[in-house]
Parts: sequence; C-alpha cells; structure tokens
Amino acid sequence: MAATGPKFADLVPRIISALVLLLVGGAGLWFGGMVLAVLLSILGAAMLWEYFRLIVRLAPRIARAATGVTALLLAVSLVLEDVFAIVENGRVLAPAPIALIVLAICMCAVVALVRKSKLETIFGAMIPLGTFLFFYVHQSSPFVMWLVVAIIVATDVSGYFFGKLIGGPKFWPALSPNKTWSGAGAGWVAAAIIAVAVSWGEGAAAMLLNVAFLVLVSFAAQMADIAESALKRRAGVKDSSNLLPGHGGVLDRFDGMIGGFVMAGLVFLIFGHFLSVT
Repeated sequence: MAATGPKFADLVPRIISALVLLLVGGAGLWFGGMVLAVLLSILGAAMLWEYFRLIVRLAPRIARAATGVTALLLAVSLVLEDVFAIVENGRVLAPAPIALIVLAICMCAVVALVRKSKLETIFGAMIPLGTFLFFYVHQSSPFVMWLVVAIIVATDVSGYFFGKLIGGPKFWPALSPNKTWSGAGAGWVAAAIIAVAVSWGEGAAAMLLNVAFLVLVSFAAQMADIAESALKRRAGVKDSSNLLPGHGGVLDRFDGMIGGFVMAGLVFLIFGHFLSVT
C-alpha cells in the first residue's frame, strides 16, 4: 500500500521539518561541548515555554517569567556540566555535582509552578532532566547517544507507519486514542533488532542486556509520547504549538526524546559498565 492519502497527508512537511532538525542537531552533535549545550538550552527553553503556556495553562505573562527562570537554570546546569564534569582519560565518568545541584533546583522550580495532576508534575520535571541527561550521555559515550536517538526515531517511525497501516486495538485509549498495539509492538521490535545488530558477536548475555536496555528506552519514549498526548487532551489542544510544520510543537517532536533519554541516562549512569554498547 502506498504511503499516500489522508492518513499520510502530513508526511511531506513532517519529513522536511525532520531534515531541518537533523541538520541543526547534527551540527550541534558534531561540535559538542558548549555549542551543544547552547542548542540544548534553546531546545529546553522552547519545550518549557510550550509546557507552561499550553499544558499547565499559565497566564502568558507568568508563562514567560516561568520559562525565563527555568530555562536559565537549565542552561547554567548544562554549562556547568560541560566545564566541571568528572573526566578520566578523556571520558566523562560522572556528572558534575554542581551541575546536578542546579538541575535539581531547575526541576523544583518547574514543579513548584504546577498545582495540578501528578502526570503534569512528573512530565514537567522530566523536561530539564531529559535534556540534561542527553548532554551527559553525549559526553560519556557519543555512540550510545546516537544509538538511543536511533532507537527513539525507529520507535516513532515504525509506530507511525505500522500503526496506520495495520491499526487494530488501541494501546491506551483513555490517554492517547491514536496509539495502537501494532504501533507500540513495532517500536519494541525495531529496538530489539537494532540491539541485536549492535551486540552481534558479543555473546548471548551481553546481547540480552542490550536488548533489555534499548527496549526499555523504546518503551519510555512511547510513554512520554502518550503522557504528552494526554496532557494536550486535558488542555483542549491538538499540538503544543505550531513551530514545527508536520510535527506541531517542539514537545510534539521531542516528547519521546525526553522519555527515552531519562531512561537511557539513568540506566547508563548506574549500569552503563554492564552494557557492551558502551
């Protein structure tokens, strides 16, 4: 079946926006360091603005102030991480304690402004956390960072196509009426296939650990996507903004990255030395 018709009406602008994001993001990842920290600060600010303005539904003036304060704290935490990360033999072994302190303050500042559901509170805290952990994983192991990005993209693309082509029972209709089991399962299968490919020749135990790790990343990305969908429904909006043609807002595009890198960053931080992909 050709990828045409109403089901795929947003495919062309979606691809164009993705290519632009890939070029800009690729430049940041290539240069890394302070360049990447600045780009992530801008990305985090955009996500926080959408979160405060639409998902939490703060008044515009308060939303701008909240975005300014929390985005500044996030930027400071990223800069401090770039400068003071614990490094050995050219590899970052652990985040800078001062950066973690500022990050914690940022997360507290986000949730302090949210007096709604647990879902809104948790999702808000995950925005700076996921952004910071993306930077940390990139510092520690660029290969793992690219691998996690590939898993999240593969999860999104396979879920998009197989969910639309196959359809079937809904995954969690109360929160996200468009997500299907076929799309969710396709994402897990894609993650497992990539894990097997990168673990080939490493032994069964290492392969199983990597499959578990990357399927968890895929699942976390899907849960963040579903959470954002649920929050938008509560707010009565279709997209978090219209900044990205074909994707809606920045959160619409990067919600999976938030969930995926929260999971990947925490697992990598605690258990990274057990994973052959490191």
